[in-house]
Amino acid sequence: MAPTERERKRKRVSRTELEQDSQSPDLSDSPSAEDLQAIFKRAFEAKFKPLDPRTKKQKLPEPVEEPEDGDEASWDGIESEEEEQIDVVEHVIIKHERDSRAKEEAKAFLSSKPPSLAAMPKPKPKAVAPAEEDTEAGNLKNDLALQRLLRESHLLDTSNPTQSLTLSGANRHKAIDLRLQTLGSKTSIMTQESMPMSHRKGITAKTAQKEAQRRKEAKENGIILETVVKKRKREPRGRKSVR
Repeated sequence: MAPTERERKRKRVSRTELEQDSQSPDLSDSPSAEDLQAIFKRAFEAKFKPLDPRTKKQKLPEPVEEPEDGDEASWDGIESEEEEQIDVVEHVIIKHERDSRAKEEAKAFLSSKPPSLAAMPKPKPKAVAPAEEDTEAGNLKNDLALQRLLRESHLLDTSNPTQSLTLSGANRHKAIDLRLQTLGSKTSIMTQESMPMSHRKGITAKTAQKEAQRRKEAKENGIILETVVKKRKREPRGRKSVR
């Protein structure tokens, strides 16, 4: 068989020439470097399959990082490491009153004896704060003083505006008599036992007239007075009421 063109080309390229070309220090610098590479490529493709053409990967453009002005302005230097703090956990056992009551109720339920009323727990009275006690005491004191002023207001002389609230003379005795009657006195210190009947009737009528006039004026002026205490008339011992 006649040799083909490829075999002729292989024979032309001797082994010694290839070794000399491979031993040369700088193939890229010589002008025949590209030709030699082409020859090697052809010789390789003659024995083996042709090589696939290499496709270069296109490099993606790297994103340009823009400097942030806010971070630079707010940067205050290197922060110091925070000191490690030790967390202390305390376990506290809270005892509720319900637990003790539940145990007592369970014991009473399991026992054969019926529960007595004396054994039942009594509710504890609510403790009153000292500030509330002072307020209640002050209000009670003011109420008593107001009631006393209403009872003794008719003893003050309205014709003399410069007179103080302190009573004097006969009015003072009358005020004391009213206070004793309020406390439960049955007789008045202003009554006279030995007196003519005409004088006694005149004094009683004048007192009733003054009292009626005072209450009338107070009602017209919208003043609240004390309630009238009605006294029962004593019946003579020898007589009996006929029904």
